[in-house]
Amino acid sequence: MPTIHEVACDFTAMLRAGHFVAAGDRYWADNVTSVEPADLPGGIRASVSGIDAARIKCAARFGAVRIDEIGIDGPFVTGNQFALFLDLVTFDASSGLRQPFTEIALYTVRDGQIAEERHFYA
Repeated sequence: MPTIHEVACDFTAMLRAGHFVAAGDRYWADNVTSVEPADLPGGIRASVSGIDAARIKCAARFGAVRIDEIGIDGPFVTGNQFALFLDLVTFDASSGLRQPFTEIALYTVRDGQIAEERHFYA
């Protein structure tokens, strides 16, 4: 089983490469809980449980936009958790808008998998 540091580093590397869905598929536990500050468009609740619900939430969050730039600080590891500071610039083709997006993400790891993720937006 991978250590918390190994999970944190590999997950972060996958995000830096733009592989958000693949990172989730590799590291989300089957019963993962994913929490956003507020409900997402399309009726997606702020807090969802289960890998299928997390995949739907991820698609709702990033499916309509292209990520043009990504900067990640971290991972910052303590105990069974790690945090990332993410700075993104997204492009929405339907509106033509480029927008900066900043967040802190906190991940809790159990048995080598992400059991919970919490997202905090600036």
